[in-house]
Amino acid sequence: MYTNNYSNSVSTNSLYKVYSWMMVGLGITAITSALLYASGIFMLIQIPMISLLLFIVQISLTISMGRQLSRNTPASTMKTMFIVYSLTMGINMTSLAYVYSAGQIAAAFGISAIYFACLAIIGKTTKMDLSKVGNICLIGLIAMIFSQFFFMLFRVSMDVRLLSIITLLIFTGITVWDVQRMNRLLIQSDGSVVAQDKIAIFMALQLYLDFLNIFLRILQLIGMGNRNNK
Repeated sequence: MYTNNYSNSVSTNSLYKVYSWMMVGLGITAITSALLYASGIFMLIQIPMISLLLFIVQISLTISMGRQLSRNTPASTMKTMFIVYSLTMGINMTSLAYVYSAGQIAAAFGISAIYFACLAIIGKTTKMDLSKVGNICLIGLIAMIFSQFFFMLFRVSMDVRLLSIITLLIFTGITVWDVQRMNRLLIQSDGSVVAQDKIAIFMALQLYLDFLNIFLRILQLIGMGNRNNK
C-alpha cells in the first residue's frame, strides 16, 4: 500500500493554480474553435501543410515545457507556451463542429467534466501508488498509436467503437496517475513561488491533454450511438 500523506500537504492555492490554468487552456481552445467556425476562416486554412506545421509546433511546445521545469526560466515563459499550445489545439478542434452537432459536443463536454472530476478525486485521495498503472497506460497508449498507424497504412478495418473505449480506459488510468503525480511534484518542489508556478503550468498541460482525449473519445461514442439510432 502507498501512503498518500504528501497529498494532504499540497496547498489549496497550488492545486487552484493547476486547475485554473487547465480551465484557461480549455477556454482558449473552445473560443478559438468557435470563432474559426463562426467566421468560416477554418475552411480557408484547410491545407495539409498547416496541419503538419501545427503538429510540429505542438510537439515542440510539449517537449520545451518539460525542459523548462529544470531550467532557471521565469514561469511566464511556460504560461506563454501553454497559451500558444491551447490556441493551436483550438484550430485543430474546429473540425469537430463540422462532424458533430452542438448538442453532441455539449453533452460530451458535460459528461467529460463529470468523469474527469471523479478521476481527479480518486487521484487525490487514493492511497495506492499509481506509478505502475500510469506506466502501463502509457505503454498501452503508444501501442494504440502504432496500431492505428498500422491500420491506416495497410488499410486494415478496425472497430472504431472498441478503439474509443480502449483509449478512454487508457486515459482514465493516465488521468488518475497525473493527478497523483501533480501532488507529488508540488510537495517535492523547493517551495518557491516560481517553482510552484512552473509545476502548475506543466501539470495543467498534462491534465488539459487528458481531458481533451477523454472528451474526444466520449464524443466519438455519442456520435456513433446517435448514428446507430437513426
